[in-house]
Amino acid sequence: MASSDDKDEKKETMNPLKDVYASVLFLTRLPAPSWPVAANRQLAQSIWAFPVAGISVAIIAGAAFSIAEALSLPLFVSGLVAIAALILVTGALHEDGLADTADGIGGGHDAQSRLEIMSDSRIGTYGAIALIISVTGRAALLATIAQPFLVLGALVAAAAISRAALPLTMVLDTPAKTSGLGADAGKPDGMTWGLAVLLGVVAVAIAAPAGWVICVIAALLAALVAGWFCRARLGGYTGDTLGATQQMAEFSALAAIAASIS
Repeated sequence: MASSDDKDEKKETMNPLKDVYASVLFLTRLPAPSWPVAANRQLAQSIWAFPVAGISVAIIAGAAFSIAEALSLPLFVSGLVAIAALILVTGALHEDGLADTADGIGGGHDAQSRLEIMSDSRIGTYGAIALIISVTGRAALLATIAQPFLVLGALVAAAAISRAALPLTMVLDTPAKTSGLGADAGKPDGMTWGLAVLLGVVAVAIAAPAGWVICVIAALLAALVAGWFCRARLGGYTGDTLGATQQMAEFSALAAIAASIS
């Protein structure tokens, strides 16, 4: 018979409200009331709720696109406004990881030197190029989708599935360092990462304006390729490479939807 302590631990592990709070607090800069017990939960426990946090920032970005489009701004500019909203709401968390990963992999000659470069807060040439491609590329894809309601659906789908891919990456690989976010986050169990992927797929099926199956495949495949590449170059994942993985998965998801529409 399980002890009361075991039951309490299980209940704590499966607390949806605390998990959503912790995920939104970690992934966004949205204002939230103080809740130390939830804020201090291990990331691996709450990571199933990452798609929920992604949906919240996507709705804001979709609203920004709609406002820009209503002001008769060019579609590409409206797309840039939407991406800028994403960056502001998330505090450029994922973009920062993309830039650091690009600098490290592009500038280092072995795993150790690449990890050292990634720890430097300064941005280099590879990081700047990666950011330009990510920001302008996603803006161009939103401009291709064009219609505000369809853009909102595409943003929700891409944001959810790209964040759902992160726990899957963590399960399939190991941290490249013994310290830092990647190591401190812990390892999600089967139910946790499975629920994250399920939520991401359901969000895509409901929200994607076109090609939801290819959207899921493109995003998860991009995440798997990113994980394989980081494992080959760095020996595993870090907090930065998880951010880069999200960016690649989101870009791929938007590209799949835009291609299906056009």
